[in-house]
Amino acid sequence: MLPAHVESALVEITALLDAADVAYNVGGSALLAIEGFDVPVGDIDFVVDPAGRSVIELIFPDHEVRQSTPPWESAWLLGARWGGGDDAVSIDIIGGLALEIDGAVARFPISGAETTDIGDAEIKLGPLRHWYHLYRVHTPAKAEMIAGWLTDDEIMAGAAELGISEVFSPTLIVRIGNDLPSPAIEVDMSTEQQSSIIEVASPTDVQFDEPGTETIDLDLLNETLEYIRPALQADGGDLILLGTEGGKVTLQMVGACGGCPLSTMTLTAGIERILQDRVPGVTEVVSV
Repeated sequence: MLPAHVESALVEITALLDAADVAYNVGGSALLAIEGFDVPVGDIDFVVDPAGRSVIELIFPDHEVRQSTPPWESAWLLGARWGGGDDAVSIDIIGGLALEIDGAVARFPISGAETTDIGDAEIKLGPLRHWYHLYRVHTPAKAEMIAGWLTDDEIMAGAAELGISEVFSPTLIVRIGNDLPSPAIEVDMSTEQQSSIIEVASPTDVQFDEPGTETIDLDLLNETLEYIRPALQADGGDLILLGTEGGKVTLQMVGACGGCPLSTMTLTAGIERILQDRVPGVTEVVSV
């Protein structure tokens, strides 16, 4: 639910955008709050048609120009304030939302936005299936929240609409807090796949840093791998921690993931990012 002053600003600004015929949709924390997520709303993110910049500058005469730095690939970014005093709301206006996701540039469509009614106003919203992918890069905890509300097909449709379907693997979909049972590997995997895990369950080449010299907290690393594992098991695979060396983590993908041509991409694009985000000291993830 939006705070009253944020809702008021949203209604006033969208009325001006509609009157000026500027294509837009709302994203960020305001989108999540409107969709029912319990998140704080500190500002409003508007994604607009880059061609509407001159109109935007008239609507927000006291704007500031912000730099679009990697991984962001937007045409332009403006920041502004709406209202005054304690009720002033920070506004971010993004001219053509685009950023690098999984090694490819994802460009967020402005047309085809979903709508919701707030008071007498019809507000255009960016689809959650798109913002899920943005948050995988920007704020993984929010991506996990959104994933609990979406089906796998919706998430994959979002990847296709953003132009990243060829680099996004379904094994990167991780859900928390949604009452869905974690699939049991003994049930979901064939006997042959289970055997492949048994054969490597006690690898002879396991190598960890010497005690007292560890760069990585092994307990936290194992906890995070357990968090990732259900997503792999859902596709009939799993992973095994083979060792650490400084900031490098060595894993083995097994089961269906071991024979999947996307397994290396999954590691570099997904598991590495999650580990780097959650486990201090992780600099690289490799598979053998």
